[in-house]
Amino acid sequence: MLLIANLRPDNCMKNTSPLTFTTPGSERVTGAILVAVAALEGVAMAHHPTVGSHDYAGGLRELGAMAGISGLVHGTLMVMMLVVLHGLIRFALGRGLHRPLIHGGLLAYLVGVLGMLAAALASGFIAPALALHLQASGATEASGAAVLLLPRLFNQALAEAAVVVLSIGIALWSIDLLRDRGLAQAAGVLGCVVAILPLAGFASGLLHLNVAGMSAVVLVQALWTAAIGVLLYRGLCIPRQQPSEDMHDA
Repeated sequence: MLLIANLRPDNCMKNTSPLTFTTPGSERVTGAILVAVAALEGVAMAHHPTVGSHDYAGGLRELGAMAGISGLVHGTLMVMMLVVLHGLIRFALGRGLHRPLIHGGLLAYLVGVLGMLAAALASGFIAPALALHLQASGATEASGAAVLLLPRLFNQALAEAAVVVLSIGIALWSIDLLRDRGLAQAAGVLGCVVAILPLAGFASGLLHLNVAGMSAVVLVQALWTAAIGVLLYRGLCIPRQQPSEDMHDA
């Protein structure tokens, strides 16, 4: 009965202690993985295949020929996104899911990752598969171009929406970090900048999510991911308790 009483929702919501279901050693491992994946994301984006031909026939051949490498690169990036999401869930647990900025940030980031996964699926797998099918079927240029336009539009719409929502999630988490001191506060400042840059780029029309633009977004967000990895590694994710929280707990 005592165990059941301790698991009541009101007790769980008041918990501001370190990660409830983790150990300091596992936090260090998660932090190290986040830093490593942040570095590897840039390497993966550097190998992102691009179609150089501007005519339909040449572009169709290139897209079909790069089906293997495209699937490998996009599949790798998708796995990395899920690894980062896992690490940031650990970060959110450490900050406390009862905190509005933290659970709001987690929800936004999760939606953003789902959007990115769908966009990568369209670009890395569906588009090359369609190209191979169109080559084999001998489709006309008009019909083939129309078919290939669909995954491209799908990819662009999802990627743009995902970048916006990811930026919102990073911003919410970073605003919460600003309440701390030292490295945690510095990560909050960095996160606010990282969140604002893509939004400003879209608003000004300077950011386009071609390979170069998407690479820039990935690299900028990877800087913040690495910063969170450092916080986890050093055990600095637990929020500094505010005076209002002290009074509430009392």
